[in-house]
Amino acid sequence: MKNKLVWQALTGICLLAIGALLAYFPSRGYTQRHVVAATAACRVDLIMIQKSGAKPVENYGSVVLFHGLAANKFIMTYLARAFAQLGLTVYVPDLPGHGHTSGQFTPQNAEDCAASLLRGLEARGLVSPDHTILAGHSMGAAIALRLAPAFRPAGVIALSPAPMKAEHGVTPEKLLFQKTPPLGPHTLISAGQFEPEGLSANAADLVPANNPDPTIRFYLLPWQSHVSVLFSPGVARMAQTWASGTLDLADKGELPSRLFLLGGVLGFLGILALSGPFLRELTAVVPEEDAGDPAAPNPLRGFAEMLGVSLVVVSILHYTNPLKVLGLFEGDYLASFFLLVGVGIVALHPRLARTKFSVKAGVLFSAGFAALILHLLVTGWFDLTVTGAWLNLQRWERFPVFFFAAFVFLFGLELLLGPVIQPRRRLAIDLFTLLLAWASLTIGTFYLHSGQILLVLLAPYFALFFLLSRMGARLVRKRTASVTAAAVFGAILLAGFCLVLFPVS
Repeated sequence: MKNKLVWQALTGICLLAIGALLAYFPSRGYTQRHVVAATAACRVDLIMIQKSGAKPVENYGSVVLFHGLAANKFIMTYLARAFAQLGLTVYVPDLPGHGHTSGQFTPQNAEDCAASLLRGLEARGLVSPDHTILAGHSMGAAIALRLAPAFRPAGVIALSPAPMKAEHGVTPEKLLFQKTPPLGPHTLISAGQFEPEGLSANAADLVPANNPDPTIRFYLLPWQSHVSVLFSPGVARMAQTWASGTLDLADKGELPSRLFLLGGVLGFLGILALSGPFLRELTAVVPEEDAGDPAAPNPLRGFAEMLGVSLVVVSILHYTNPLKVLGLFEGDYLASFFLLVGVGIVALHPRLARTKFSVKAGVLFSAGFAALILHLLVTGWFDLTVTGAWLNLQRWERFPVFFFAAFVFLFGLELLLGPVIQPRRRLAIDLFTLLLAWASLTIGTFYLHSGQILLVLLAPYFALFFLLSRMGARLVRKRTASVTAAAVFGAILLAGFCLVLFPVS
């Protein structure tokens, strides 16, 4: 077993080294400057990307590229480099409450800040509207469309714009913006084939069927989802062609490398490979838990309790959100859900909760330290390679409250699951129990009109996160025989993950 752990650790180190090389070399073809732009409305963390060796040409052309909701400027890297390949200067900001830009996010604040940034760039002579493309994805695409009538750019490229009308199953509380802007010449709107109808059909409706202007077009992108459009060579090529035609450029047709994405994935797999030996080194083995605890509920009862408590909590949250003060856009709703569901489950099993709660300092410190190191490794790696996931001070300030809510929820979940006797079966029960909780949140979104659409859109990422984090929590529980330690471990990872995703509001 020891040799197996050594080889696993060596594999992880090799994957990290290869990933670092693959992430580094594609960036050598571009010059990237990081600045903090102070505008009248806000201070924006901004990157400016140009092709390395490109000769500066006055008014040659520029692109201002806006990211989507719960995203950031680093996620736009591939598309930004595609525009830079044409010789354009690309400006990619973090909108308020996203990435490394501080401030409070609201859709209106994001739009106002983006408008102020455009005015500032124009006033400094860095962009000229008639030589500038406004581009964006999702919320950023809607912002680009909404700013175009006042800014009057040469053209607009809107990838999967957020709906601005309550049609095709989109209800008013799910809208970020309430009014559809008029479209100017040279406007390209697109949506992925595999996007929900509420997104793709609303995007298509922006371009009327009897549209008389041939420079205003809608494209349905085959085999693309809402996120994949940001990393698709076909979409990047389409954007290059549209920008070249709009700005009258010589389109060279070169696409940027996607090796940095592979590098990011390989490095992440390397961290996962290292996490097993790392957790085993930090968590000392203690005698196993009593598998015959008569107070531990059977799986069917656990499923029923999780579903029932979750539905009650979603109904309560329809009227009040106790952690609204947390200040995370839709993340405060999720934190309240975790807290109230955890309290409900513990209330159903008071004797079991008293028996299983432990405050052994050494065990809790080991579990908490392991989780914190894993969080820093993963977020640091993605921040350097793909997504810009590092938490700033504004987000760390919210960590204690979210951690407490997540701890109560995961402590209750561990009570339902019982000791680790059959690891694979237990993991399946664990994930199905979480699926029931998430189904309740989905019911709240679509039937109680909670408006928490991010919880649905981000569900695939939460599914992957819970799969990996619950495997780690299972290992911690098995080695420490501590419900509290497993909950502390999982809560640190869950709080950190949510604080990366949800905009600060």
